[in-house]
Amino acid sequence: MKNSDGADILIVDNDPELAHVIAVRLARAGHRCVTAHSGAQAISEWQRRSFDIVISDVNMPGGDGVALADTLQRSEAVPVIFITGFKHEFAKRLKHVKNVTVLEKPFDYAILLALVEATLAGSAVGDDGLRHRGSESEEDES
Repeated sequence: MKNSDGADILIVDNDPELAHVIAVRLARAGHRCVTAHSGAQAISEWQRRSFDIVISDVNMPGGDGVALADTLQRSEAVPVIFITGFKHEFAKRLKHVKNVTVLEKPFDYAILLALVEATLAGSAVGDDGLRHRGSESEEDES
C-alpha cells in the first residue's frame, strides 16, 4: 500500500457535506479522494479505478456500508474504515467483513487521519477482526 505519496481513497456517505469535509481534510494530508453518496455510486467509482482504502458510512439509504464492503471485497481485499453512529446495530454483520476499522461518530479528524495512516502501514486488527475507535469521551465511558 502507498503511504509516502498519498493514497487513493473512496469516501462514501449519504451526507455530501460530511463526505466533502473528510475529502478536504485527507487531501490536505496528501491523499487523493473521490466521494460517492450511495452504494451504487461507490460501486460505479470502484469500477472506474482502484482505491487503497474505502471510508464509508454504515447506515445509508438504498444499501448499507456493510453490503458495499462485501461487494467491493469480492474483487479485492480493500481495507474499509466505517464511520458510524450505529456500530451496535451492525456489530454482528461487521464481524464478517475482512480488514475493517470502525470509527464511531462523533469523531475527531485527527483520529481518522491516524487510522488512514495506520491502515496504509498495515497495522493489525484486533482479536475480533475489527479495529474499534471512538471519540475520546466515548472511550472514557467504556
